[in-house]
Amino acid sequence: MDREQQILALIRQNPFISQHEMAASIGISRSAVAGYIAALTKKGTIRGRAYVTADDKTITCIGGANLDSKAASKQPIRLASSNPVTVSESCGGVARNIAETLAGLACQTALLTVTGDDKAGGWVLEETRKRGVDVSQAIVLQGENTGTYTALLDASGEMFLAFANMDIYDKFTPALLRDKWPHVASSRLVIADTNLPAETLSDLMERCKTDNLPLFIDPVSSEKAKKLPPDLHGVTAIFPNLEEACQLAGMTPGGSRDYSRITGAIRGRGVRHVFLTLGSEGVLYAGEEGEKMFAPIPTKVVEVTGAGDAFVAGLAYGVMRGLSYMDSCAYGLAAAHITLQTDQSVARELTEERLQHTIMNLSEGDEN
Repeated sequence: MDREQQILALIRQNPFISQHEMAASIGISRSAVAGYIAALTKKGTIRGRAYVTADDKTITCIGGANLDSKAASKQPIRLASSNPVTVSESCGGVARNIAETLAGLACQTALLTVTGDDKAGGWVLEETRKRGVDVSQAIVLQGENTGTYTALLDASGEMFLAFANMDIYDKFTPALLRDKWPHVASSRLVIADTNLPAETLSDLMERCKTDNLPLFIDPVSSEKAKKLPPDLHGVTAIFPNLEEACQLAGMTPGGSRDYSRITGAIRGRGVRHVFLTLGSEGVLYAGEEGEKMFAPIPTKVVEVTGAGDAFVAGLAYGVMRGLSYMDSCAYGLAAAHITLQTDQSVARELTEERLQHTIMNLSEGDEN
């Protein structure tokens, strides 16, 4: 690795690193480091304060990274009784799942999250790194427990009940976001989930709006969606299911099936693109490009866990390749289709080649 690449690697790990620290790490003089930095700045590779690198291909995902446990029932669940199950553990968290899926689709992806200094946190970060995600900016909090999510699935693969221990995300303060902002600001796209505290979400939206940085929000749940501020003008796209959408629209769940009215209310809060996911009914897009209902791809469902995360990742993949938000919806549906056919929260089968092949088959089907 040449000197410039060594310096860039150090800066990407820590945008606030000093020239003296770089010199000591590489084994050259501080004046030599200054010369390389001047050359990189002239080239436009480094820009702004704190040696922010011009790495505008990265998608930065901000939010949850958990240890997931899934108990799949072998028969119809009986309440107040012992149920035979198959138990498995995996890496989880909405932001983390989206990041891993994007890495599997050959996207340059980084994860900004908080974990505890426990065995679970170390394992989750290491496994995520092995899947191709940059976890160098993850924050390990001393004395804290990594987030955990435990789901009970019924015999059909649908989620019956889930338990979440996410107290650690209350520690993800605006101050932590500010410290990491030079890294985030150098991204091309930011995707965040609502595991973040309300004040951090507000700060993130304001920063993205100020820096003209596209921001996708996954509401995670109707309860966590309440943390979003009334003014959502910093949000480029949002991906609620019907229950979450009703919460965002200020409507009673089940009280209205007027999907256009629901998405209109969300857009009225400032969101540019709304993707209302409706399970077997498909996805309704409502935004600056108009309104369109997308039918789901016929799928033999093995398990629903992770399909929503895959949809967001697939859509982001399309947007990053210059497609419109409406056209990118097909990539989101194809990614969800592939994931639904597996029992994995992040499907190993969901590769760039498989996604493109699925899209091609769909296009040929439309022509026929």
